[in-house]
Amino acid sequence: MRSIILAACSLLFLTACDKPANDNPLFPLGAGKRWTYEVETVYDNPEGKTVKQTMAFHNLGSASLADGSTAWLRRSSNGHEYWFQFTDKGVQRVAMKSPLQEQAVMDEEPRQVLPSDVAIGAQWKHNTLPYFLRRRNQSPAEMRYLDKYKSIPMTYIVGAKDVSLDTPAGRFEQCVRVDGQMELMLWHDEIRSYKPTPLLTREWYCPGVGLAQFERDEPTTAQFFQGGQMRMRLTDFTP
Repeated sequence: MRSIILAACSLLFLTACDKPANDNPLFPLGAGKRWTYEVETVYDNPEGKTVKQTMAFHNLGSASLADGSTAWLRRSSNGHEYWFQFTDKGVQRVAMKSPLQEQAVMDEEPRQVLPSDVAIGAQWKHNTLPYFLRRRNQSPAEMRYLDKYKSIPMTYIVGAKDVSLDTPAGRFEQCVRVDGQMELMLWHDEIRSYKPTPLLTREWYCPGVGLAQFERDEPTTAQFFQGGQMRMRLTDFTP
């Protein structure tokens, strides 16, 4: 991991009321914007269950990084912080901080969020991990805590444009849907063997709002795994 870190006090100077000159309407980063989502995870049978929670994000404005460049800070209600930049490649996440960290850490490589040219078929990659796929009878249960699953490449593609989307926050038009897929080697009871298994995401970005809906499919493939589907839908937006 790169050794460049962002000190929350000495290296970041947040501005209360600013926005990027080239703010992307599909991922707005101007200070003061707020989003609230309902998050529902439906676990597969047997022992199926549904877990619901609320997640919120808000933009804090611009920040000066250690290298003198400017990034834009977004904080979640669970205490995670994310730094984004606009480049000729598009919107990229360049650093993050978890609630357990005292300082934000630069990503080893910028993580593409959206390309500069949002054309159908545009592709990019970055590493991710399983969100909620778990082992039923082992500890830790969640596979995201196992080293071999902490950094798996996912391929993203712009799958559709000019999409209409209904959410609890309202109906949005001219949205862009981004589809993601990564593969894990998982045991399948039906064939009694391991085989590559796709984990899928779908993200809807809408003009002036940003991320309005997110879905994640992580299938159950064996009796000692439990997967399901997660859906995150926008319930409130403050521009």
